[in-house]
Amino acid sequence: MSPAMPSHPPLHQLSIEALLHGFATLQFTPVDLLCDLLARIEQHEPRLNALCARQDAAALLAAQASAERWAAGQPVGRLDGIAVLVKDNHDIRGWQTRNGSRALANRPPLEHDCALVARLREAGAIFIAKTTLPELACTPLTDSPLTGVTRNPWDLALHAAGSSGGSTAGVAAGYAPAATANDAAGSIRTPASFCGVIGLKPSHGLVSTSPAIDPGGMSAEGPIARHVRDIALLLEHMSAYEPGEPFAWPHAPLGFLEQIEDGVQGLRIAFSADLGYAAYVDPQIAASCLGAARRLEAAGATLVLASPDIGNPAPGFVRSWPVEAASAVDLEIPGEQQHLISDFLQQSQLRARQLNALDYANAVQERHQVAQVLHAFLSDYDLLLTPTAVVEPFAVELSSPPDWPQQASSMWQPTTFPFNYSRQPALSMPCGLSAAGLPIGLQIVARFGRDDLVLRAARTLEKLQPMAPFAHPHGLADAPGASGIEQ
Repeated sequence: MSPAMPSHPPLHQLSIEALLHGFATLQFTPVDLLCDLLARIEQHEPRLNALCARQDAAALLAAQASAERWAAGQPVGRLDGIAVLVKDNHDIRGWQTRNGSRALANRPPLEHDCALVARLREAGAIFIAKTTLPELACTPLTDSPLTGVTRNPWDLALHAAGSSGGSTAGVAAGYAPAATANDAAGSIRTPASFCGVIGLKPSHGLVSTSPAIDPGGMSAEGPIARHVRDIALLLEHMSAYEPGEPFAWPHAPLGFLEQIEDGVQGLRIAFSADLGYAAYVDPQIAASCLGAARRLEAAGATLVLASPDIGNPAPGFVRSWPVEAASAVDLEIPGEQQHLISDFLQQSQLRARQLNALDYANAVQERHQVAQVLHAFLSDYDLLLTPTAVVEPFAVELSSPPDWPQQASSMWQPTTFPFNYSRQPALSMPCGLSAAGLPIGLQIVARFGRDDLVLRAARTLEKLQPMAPFAHPHGLADAPGASGIEQ
């Protein structure tokens, strides 16, 4: 193993682009990277509890093969040798997909990659671990009967959020420069906000969901990383036309990296702290996000304080979500194993059976109405900015934020799920720190299909205020933050 050049930060802190440059110039190899990442994992697991499966020997063989290709000047693709964490509801050939459920604990290894994993494999990515999630990805906190609670690398006493909490915590902790994730109500964006990384829910259909189970049609697959350009690079490779997929785009757009440095000059941006209806937003979070919006204004955008008139969509979400969770149980878990599911999912089944078909159909129609308003609103603006999470990360002993109204306990993510209704691209990125030293996430939303604008705005902010590696007394020392390490 060749030593890393001392002029570089530790390899686990580098961006994908910096790693690829190091591979190409033979300053270090994919084997060096993998060894550094595995050492990082050994140092912090299982305290963080972000990972639920590893195949170290297979990853080492893949890294050795990648190193040989780079030495010969023949990388197989633009991600050759890059280590990626995979959420445990994405299939990898030769791995189990247990989806956080005891009922699937003895599931045999899969024979095929899911579509987005296949695209990453074609580009040369190396899959080093599966990441934790709540059972069937059905709750906003990463705490499952199978794997337990995943903690926040900024403070191990706090939640990482969910459902992609293992992916975001793992990337924030330096286990890999990237991870896969999915988002049906905020499952990429909320944990990205809590863990201080960048997470993108792309326009739905841009990245294949095949063969995911998504009864409500609200889920989108996307990347987690610490750098905006890395998000763009990953999106280019995850995006692909999949024949036969109902919501697939006829072609996958490329050139995100080509457009990402175009800035925000002339863009018209709306900012809403509460999306027009949220009952509570932490004032320091609202102020930090507005400050980020003002930075984009100073960079040449026009900023307007405005909210879409979507009413309060939370009650409809609360009515319909148990139906979709119950459907996921029936579709994913054999009947003879359903007694092993969590209390939450059992309660979802009971609540779903109490609703009639008309109740559910009306809730779905309400979604369509919210989506229509959001599409119309964003015909007048290029971007809409909001806080991602309206509260700080909270203690792992709690199932909702402290002092949150019990009747709204499942709805402490008011700013994220409406954009699953509208299927518009939405990204969360760090924009500051709270008084407690915890990351605050800004949500950037664009019209359907304009993922390029989301990335341009995020990249502009990243250059204006890069976030350095953090060291928190209660968290993981030297865990990398969002960006600005080696730009």
